[in-house]
Amino acid sequence: NMAALQGFWLLITTLWMVSSAIQPPNTSLDTVPTAYFGGNSDYRNDANIAMLAKSRLVMIEKWEGPCWKNCIADPNSTSCQSSCDVEKYIVDTHKRVKAVNPNVSSIMYLNTLLDFPFYNIHGIFQKANALTRDSTTGEPIILRNDNGMNGIYVFGFDTEAGISLYVEAIKNITSDGIIDGFFGDKWDSAAKKGADGKWTICNHVCGNVTEKQGLAWNAGKNKALAEATKVVGDGPYFSNGISFEGVASNLNGHWNTDKSLFGGDPRDLIADVKAHLQNHTYTYVSSVGDQHYDTDPNDPTTLQAICVGDCLARFLLAVEKGAFLGTNGWDESYANPLGDPLGPAVYNPPRMSNSGATTPATLIRNFSTGTYVVFTYNEKGNDGKGVVYWLGKPPPPPPPPPPPISCGQYSSSLLNDTEYYRNKVSLNRTLPTYEACCEACGKISDCVAWSFYEGNDCHFLGHHSSERSKGFVISGVMVR
Repeated sequence: NMAALQGFWLLITTLWMVSSAIQPPNTSLDTVPTAYFGGNSDYRNDANIAMLAKSRLVMIEKWEGPCWKNCIADPNSTSCQSSCDVEKYIVDTHKRVKAVNPNVSSIMYLNTLLDFPFYNIHGIFQKANALTRDSTTGEPIILRNDNGMNGIYVFGFDTEAGISLYVEAIKNITSDGIIDGFFGDKWDSAAKKGADGKWTICNHVCGNVTEKQGLAWNAGKNKALAEATKVVGDGPYFSNGISFEGVASNLNGHWNTDKSLFGGDPRDLIADVKAHLQNHTYTYVSSVGDQHYDTDPNDPTTLQAICVGDCLARFLLAVEKGAFLGTNGWDESYANPLGDPLGPAVYNPPRMSNSGATTPATLIRNFSTGTYVVFTYNEKGNDGKGVVYWLGKPPPPPPPPPPPISCGQYSSSLLNDTEYYRNKVSLNRTLPTYEACCEACGKISDCVAWSFYEGNDCHFLGHHSSERSKGFVISGVMVR
């Protein structure tokens, strides 16, 4: 009957609305709130997807899939055309992540200035004649992006078609419950009047526009962003500027490595997080920068986070609801119980005892689970080291290191289940033993550390390498 039929369609509509609902980022501090930002040209295996699914927030860049890699290598390839459809690769990755954890909040990279030719949306703008044209040549303006790619167009916000098409693109990508928001790169880029009185739109190179055209472009972009942010609502939209003519994003922060996580006074990081959250609902604190397309997503070392120990302690001294630690990898400590902070970190100045001994300054923060963080300053008070006491328990002491070994004319420490990575100073070599690996390092003038893997693979690292735990790897630091 009619009532039953109406009930059926109401149910279908309700299920569709639930399935297509935008997922805001989970700001709970029950555990460490982590995030990912990057893109890989190679197809991600299930282990990589499982790593991403542990994050609260996943932002996939324009270099996901083959389009970017092939286009920057050969600007005349079909990968530089809208038929490459980079959106489908980004969506596919997010879809696989959501299948593992539907609570992840997902972001698609979509510039607010540069219309990359390998986006499907570019073909739509091109067909609608909605690209901004150079007022001198009458041809579409062509710019260059920050990574050196040429041949990039400009969204035609100076046309009504360009405004509506951009908003429609945001509606489309967030309509099926896979994508929850967008990274509006170049958020604060605008048409500007130069000292010579001429108006241009620039990114490394410039295109000419008239004053009327420039003002229309700015007003059109403002309108498009205002409408796009309404579409996303509580979902995340990342900007690399505070606002564009009054239209602000709800997610902001550092996608390059935040140096405060690795040195200096943690109070600087605390102030930075606080300042970002005054202007935005969410902030991104990156320990690694954005992961680039040439990273192997299926290398097990890629899945491991480097922000542990002191780095993690610094973040927890600053964390508030809405702050996310950019890790681009996972460490099991991120799943430890954290809880809401019982207050801000408390600074305790250095004290001198009656005997003249000085107790160093500390910065201490407590959380509702009993977890607490202690940062102990150095003598100058400008740096130090932090330790996290999960559930109030001190971390286990490290085992004593094995005695040094002899490697030809030099000696080296010997570290089991440890690897050094980044800052390779020579090509990897296949060698029969870890002793041979160590000796080979000694013959390379700028080799500071070495790592010997299963399969007899020997890696040679320099001064800027990093150390982390890694099963079945033997490593050492040279003593010259």
